[in-house]
Amino acid sequence: MSIDVETGARDWRPSPGIVAAEMAVAGAAIQARAVAEEAAELVAADDFYSPAGIVYAAALALADDGKPVDPAAVLGVLAADGNLERVGAGAYLHTLMQHAAVPSAVSYHARQVAADARRRRINLACRQGQQVSESAAWDDEADPDLVRKLIDEAAVKPGDMVDFDVAGEMAALLDDLETPPPAPTGVVPPFQDLAHLLGTFGPGQLIVVGARQSVGKSTLAVDFLRRAAIRDGKLSAMFTLEMRRREVLQRMASAESGVGLHGIRANQVGEGDLERMVDAASRISGAPLIIDDRSGCSLEHIRSTLRSLSRQGGAAIAVIDYLQLMTPPKAPNREQEIAGLTRGLKLMAGEFEMPIVLLSQLNREVEKRTDKRPQPSDLRESGAIEQDADVIILLHREDALDRESPRAGEADLIVAKNRNGPTATITVAHQLHYSRFVDMAWTPTRGLS
Repeated sequence: MSIDVETGARDWRPSPGIVAAEMAVAGAAIQARAVAEEAAELVAADDFYSPAGIVYAAALALADDGKPVDPAAVLGVLAADGNLERVGAGAYLHTLMQHAAVPSAVSYHARQVAADARRRRINLACRQGQQVSESAAWDDEADPDLVRKLIDEAAVKPGDMVDFDVAGEMAALLDDLETPPPAPTGVVPPFQDLAHLLGTFGPGQLIVVGARQSVGKSTLAVDFLRRAAIRDGKLSAMFTLEMRRREVLQRMASAESGVGLHGIRANQVGEGDLERMVDAASRISGAPLIIDDRSGCSLEHIRSTLRSLSRQGGAAIAVIDYLQLMTPPKAPNREQEIAGLTRGLKLMAGEFEMPIVLLSQLNREVEKRTDKRPQPSDLRESGAIEQDADVIILLHREDALDRESPRAGEADLIVAKNRNGPTATITVAHQLHYSRFVDMAWTPTRGLS
């Protein structure tokens, strides 16, 4: 919903001491480029309440261009930008210079200005949030997350801003190549051939897993979670729209313990099985794992949950089971609804710097073909799924179609799209009575394309 609130923070005036600190910073910055550059690391021109911020911005513009910074040059920038009269011309610069901080005190005053600006932003965000909560158009699904986002964005400190230092990033890249980090960035897939092909599920990636019903895509999703949360100890989240939390835990316990899923569901396990279940339960309980089975899962709901987890250090991976059961944004037709969901999830993966695994059903066209192996075009209801995905894994089991198949017990993970590398078909063994897939005898993947 729209917010009809004054966007400026001038409803709440800073104290005279803060205005004096602004003048002290600006007065020093306009006299030396080194001082302006030091202050720029601590406080932005937008953080100023008084007209000193306009003068400070002119000094920073000169410094950014590599030019000398002095009062005459600053006057020239102000005149060129049409801001000279707004600040009272040269007389105001003279006043700032009279109130200038000594260079050794600039950082102290700059931190004061930045802290007060942050305080004003938070105050404004709280008032905006109050207006949202009091509106008759309150949306209980979307607006709580909007209010949290307003507060989170207002509370950002200068040190929390995104760093666009390309040179520094390249240096770090070369360092990693020379001395590889002990743990790879991202989440390692649970199967060796898949890890050999993809490396990891990386930050910002949308990984789509497609399959027909009852082939095992939910089992595969749980395998991803078990690897990330239990084996690697990474905070992992699952949004399950098809299964309840108890069902997910039953599958996870069966896979971890090697106790048959049927017996667990029927509450019929032997003494030895129970011991293995207790051991598995201990590992599962100690894992950093979130299972969200609330109905009506929407983009806003997922974003809100991930934002809350970001305050705990952030989730390493999120799994959504499955796309077609999500609550979509409003759109003229179903295809555009699905497109809105996949695009939103792709952007969310980038926003939270994590991989998102999205399960999706395939349409029935695959059943009409002689070759039953799925293709990316079989993803149901929208071509946007294929477009937005970084990786597409299509799960195929020949014994799901023919119980007498000579490939009974095998499953193909068809990596049909890999934005950052080759594609291939990975063969694993399925042990669905234990609700898991496992590696075949492993050799480095052949037949990459």
